Amino acid sequence: MGERGACGACPSPAGYMHIFGMVISYGAWLLEGLLILRGAATRVFRVFPLFYSYIVYIFCCSLGMYLIYWLRPQAYPSAYWIYYLVSILVEFTVLVEMSDQIFRPFPAIRNLGRALTIVISIALGLVYILPAILGSTHRRPALLDFALRACVTKVVILAVLFYAARHYGSKLGRNVAGLMFGFSIYLAMNIAWLAAGKAFDPALSSNILWVMAPLAFALCLLVWTVSLWELAPMPSLRPISTATGRDSEAVALELTRLDSELSKLLHR
Repeated sequence: MGERGACGACPSPAGYMHIFGMVISYGAWLLEGLLILRGAATRVFRVFPLFYSYIVYIFCCSLGMYLIYWLRPQAYPSAYWIYYLVSILVEFTVLVEMSDQIFRPFPAIRNLGRALTIVISIALGLVYILPAILGSTHRRPALLDFALRACVTKVVILAVLFYAARHYGSKLGRNVAGLMFGFSIYLAMNIAWLAAGKAFDPALSSNILWVMAPLAFALCLLVWTVSLWELAPMPSLRPISTATGRDSEAVALELTRLDSELSKLLHR
């Protein structure tokens, strides 16, 4: 994932810290490959197309970055900077996938949820994330601040999706819950180490980032691999909606009516 390598703009530590960070990175790359192979074997990728497209992108780009790192080390910083910025933006597709899955039974609402997720991402990106790059004259602080703001933006969108699922009394199912839980772990750890990277001395923070960045991604991948090992059907609505106190039939009827109205508006 994009933020896992924010230390790519920083000098890598020497000794065991360097080796430890590289081992974790290679482990994460192997988990990416395992997730792709398992998704293809069980056909889970057909249910989560955006998510698996993202994983394939990360897997291929990671392989490319490893080749550049070993074969053309002088070109690595520039190549990584481009890959890093693009990856941060591509990560938002995971949130779009979550939105799609939460509202999967209602196509019109699902399309609306996808549109709102994209619009919120772009809006927050323009007013909150982009100024971190434009307002800084130093690359490293700008990179850390950009990554931190991107994480906060994703946390806001993830919280909205959690609230939407709870508001309509919808059980997420093991697959979607695993996606959201793994992403939550990843974002929480990234916010912690990015904040530490801004607070500590650059030499010390480089050691922290070199290890903690790939570790956050590896833990996220581990949760994703376990939760997506088998395709689990999405459960129906709970008997009682805990957020509103209404029974599931009333909630389902309301959602169906809203989906119907949105479908009519979209087809005009």
